[in-house]
Amino acid sequence: MQAFYSAVFAGALTGLGGGAYLGAGSREAGGLLFSIGMFAALALGLPLYTGRCAGNICRHPADWRPLVPMALGNLLGAVLTGLVFGMSVPSGVEALRDLKLTQPFLATLARGTFCGMVIFSGAEAWKRLEHGKPVGVLLGVTAFVVGGYENSFADAFYFAAAVGQSGQFHAGAIPFVLAALIGNTLGAVLLYLALPEKVFQAGSRAA
Repeated sequence: MQAFYSAVFAGALTGLGGGAYLGAGSREAGGLLFSIGMFAALALGLPLYTGRCAGNICRHPADWRPLVPMALGNLLGAVLTGLVFGMSVPSGVEALRDLKLTQPFLATLARGTFCGMVIFSGAEAWKRLEHGKPVGVLLGVTAFVVGGYENSFADAFYFAAAVGQSGQFHAGAIPFVLAALIGNTLGAVLLYLALPEKVFQAGSRAA
């Protein structure tokens, strides 16, 4: 239960980063501010699915089971934060939702894959670097926002915020978030498998 509770708050922090993005005056500034979510989760030791899934899937295949409540917790935290945000903070989230819903499934999958690579890189930089840990997070999050890549938990926040603001739910949000989640997982796993052997082993000892 504690692990699920922690995952919920990791998702909530992602949502708070999404709220900061919505309030920013530009995509670049929004990307930088969005990084507060991942930075806070890593600093507090809260589980973020995208940063942890590849290690569980590739290094210890039998450990995939904890990923399910982790992902569900991250999603729940992002959705709850989005609903409250949408009901209490005016923003342009409805326009963002409408734009995302015009995006084809395969495009969302591809953008999710790119995001998975970038976020995995940021999480690994936090784990491996002795100094400058936040740099990987700041670069990774800003890059995925500016690049237009899809983070499934951020998207869950945006769609929930649009519901909170408008009172209307669009069923297209479900396959969109699913495509982004599959892509996030695929991107992280593909990059994990590309790690040089000695780095791979170092990562195994550090985890």
